[in-house]
Amino acid sequence: MTHEASRQRHGKSSLEREFAESTSLHGIAKVFHASRLLIRFVWVAIMLTCLCVCVWQISDRFHRFLQYKANTEISVEYTRDLDFPAVTICNFNRYRSSALTESDKTYLPYIIWANDYDYDSFGDSQGGVEYWDVVADDGRDNDTHFNYTDFTLRAGFLMDDITLRQCEWRRKTKSCSPANFSHVFTSFGNCWTFNSGKTGPILKETQAGSGNGVRMLIDIQQSEYTETVDGNIPAGLKVLIHDQATPPFVESSGLAISPGVYAFIGVRKQQYLNLEHPYGKCNASKTLTRFSHYTREGCKIECRARAILEKCNCRLVRHPGNETECSPQQTSGCAMSTLGALVGGEDNPCDCPVPCNYTTFTTSLSTASIPSNSVAAHLQGLTETSYSSDYSYSSFSVPYPAQLDLFEEGYIPKNVILLDVFYEDINFERYEQSEAITPSALISDIGGQLGLFLGASFITLAEILSYFGKKIDFWIQRGLGKHRRLLERQRDNRHGRDVPLKSVRIDNGNHRTLWADV
Repeated sequence: MTHEASRQRHGKSSLEREFAESTSLHGIAKVFHASRLLIRFVWVAIMLTCLCVCVWQISDRFHRFLQYKANTEISVEYTRDLDFPAVTICNFNRYRSSALTESDKTYLPYIIWANDYDYDSFGDSQGGVEYWDVVADDGRDNDTHFNYTDFTLRAGFLMDDITLRQCEWRRKTKSCSPANFSHVFTSFGNCWTFNSGKTGPILKETQAGSGNGVRMLIDIQQSEYTETVDGNIPAGLKVLIHDQATPPFVESSGLAISPGVYAFIGVRKQQYLNLEHPYGKCNASKTLTRFSHYTREGCKIECRARAILEKCNCRLVRHPGNETECSPQQTSGCAMSTLGALVGGEDNPCDCPVPCNYTTFTTSLSTASIPSNSVAAHLQGLTETSYSSDYSYSSFSVPYPAQLDLFEEGYIPKNVILLDVFYEDINFERYEQSEAITPSALISDIGGQLGLFLGASFITLAEILSYFGKKIDFWIQRGLGKHRRLLERQRDNRHGRDVPLKSVRIDNGNHRTLWADV
């Protein structure tokens, strides 16, 4: 054998030995240095088993990572104060009888029917046609003269000194009034929102418990009710507690409160922080055109308004915007049919993902009947006495002459609601999503599996790469050596020299091996 061939053979074996003796992949050394074949076989089996388990665990980690699951961390945050929520109040009676003209009363039942929010009743109904027959007989051209906005503002539920008998903020008498309420159109007609942020700065609460929020004495005025069996059957208020950035969606949310009760509404605040795709379903880039902040409620309102505008070329009075308002005929026909198909799922549903950051409020309602028998008897006696106009009674400072109707027997149980909205605790719950498996956690898991089953690390990977680098270099050098020898033979042949074709082994009999070229 030539010196070059011997060097290559020993160089090849020395690379494996060097790697086995120096690598941090300890099982390789056990296999390489095993003294017996059986022991070597056992170590090979152990290595292969650990390798299979390691690959299985790492692939499982990758599979879980690619599922992009999220964890939700729940924490309770204590603060010195909290923004008080918006309180939207609607009357189940949408139109007041005293505000109706004789002409209004003629077609009022059909207007109530046309503005019902039970969209399922509008599929194949001919009520809109019947309504127009009545209007035509009355000689009134609805398309050109009737305006829902003007009619609702004129005849709808009002928040004034007659309706809002008394209002207290944080136990301070006369600290709020109808001026602290902002108007909003809903499926209930006129609704009024306390602490909307539109009539002044958002109020803050520092004390928890009943009486430390807002307390209102509201008269629903049942004598003004005009609802029919096709409209709202109950008597009372619909009260919705919501964030200022969230438009009131009273047709599907809120608390129904009957008259003749002291309603205690305890409030708790929740804040949600959601992740975007692929870990979550929120979309931080999604915006609304009719509202300043993205909310699911606002998105649904815009979606329904857009569907009606596309199919009916008009806008319902409850939907914000500057488009042409739907006439009663359009409302009872095209608009309500469109809403029925949209809400019922016949048309494509609204794409309204959850917001990335939003606030909600949970409420607990408890009630007590008012007045008690003793208070009722006392109030009844007050109507038989004359008082000066500035005489006050109780913490509400009610001037008797202005409130004598409250003291009439049976009036309070049928008309009056004492509403008390307050925080149960000055804290809020935070629900924050986070990645179940982050990229750094995935790397840590992979390193842990490699270390546990193979005793390997990323340093081991560098060692393996180094070994293969040397191996490739060895193969390159061997290839270059063969090429160099071939060139030497060709050069010698051109000069007439004998070139040894191969080397043979010769035993000289003295236990010494000699190599000779032949």
